[in-house]
Amino acid sequence: MKSLKRKCLSILAFIVLPLFILGCSKEKPKPPDVTEEMKLNAGAVLKSEEGTYKLYNYKNGKYEQVKTNNIILAYDKSSSNYISIENSKPYAVNGGQKFEIKDSEYSQLKLSKDGKNISYFIEDNGLKLKIFDINEKKEIEMKSNVSISGTLYDWYNVNTLVYYGVSNDGVNGLFTYNIKENKEELLYKIKEGYLAFIKGTIDNVVFLQLTLENKKELIMIDKKTKDVKILTDNIEELSDIIINKEKIYFTGKIFDNINSVYELNNNKAKRLVYDFPAVVKIKKGLKVDDNGNILFVGSNNGSSNEEQVYTYAQDGSISAISKNSPDFVFLDYRS
Repeated sequence: MKSLKRKCLSILAFIVLPLFILGCSKEKPKPPDVTEEMKLNAGAVLKSEEGTYKLYNYKNGKYEQVKTNNIILAYDKSSSNYISIENSKPYAVNGGQKFEIKDSEYSQLKLSKDGKNISYFIEDNGLKLKIFDINEKKEIEMKSNVSISGTLYDWYNVNTLVYYGVSNDGVNGLFTYNIKENKEELLYKIKEGYLAFIKGTIDNVVFLQLTLENKKELIMIDKKTKDVKILTDNIEELSDIIINKEKIYFTGKIFDNINSVYELNNNKAKRLVYDFPAVVKIKKGLKVDDNGNILFVGSNNGSSNEEQVYTYAQDGSISAISKNSPDFVFLDYRS
């Protein structure tokens, strides 16, 4: 009888112990503030497919779908931090830890150049710029004496914003604000007219100034020397601009021409795209891939709603590098 009892206990232990081990080894569910980490390259896009947007990474001249249910809006290469939409809610992600953006209505959401801060406008008796440290998950108070015009702003460097507005003492110009030092400075005084575009690049700030005579000047300020240079006064429309290996490219239109991709050289704009593709979607902007090629969105059928991503190579050749889609959106990529 004792021998039978020992056998039963041995059999029970043989069954229960592995089940216990398996139960202990189950992956624990992620805390609600933890999400997936991302590794993306310049040129990554959101592609519209059957009424939803899928994330595609750009690698070795080809697009590959990324397995994620999140919609990535902005990405910083140095930190791998990003801004995403998850279950219809916006988040800023830092090292896999997510910070929910709780303002329901916002505009011009941007990621800083090191991916550690986010900024956006809300409506609060007029537009108000809000800044958050996503690592500390707290708002950064901005003590500004400038009324920002519309939503014309960008990140100047990792700790500094640049924006267009009018100061409390009536100075019309371009200002910077250092969030670490709470220091606001005038970068460029506008004697007449106003700005219609602003973008911070690695070494420069580029903006489009309209004079009282409706003359449009594309101007660049060197961040180190503060030298001001007029790039051209022949632009009619500007939607995006990039600087790649000391060459300047933009999407828009010059006088007596059409919407396209242009290169600026010695104050003259040269159109780069003619018959292929037939249409350049200038509102989609420009990106530079890791090989220095220029990426843009266009359509090879003027009456079609289908788009493709194209590349303009350094040798002047243009190639389609994606399949057709109703809509492509480049990620706001910080390199």
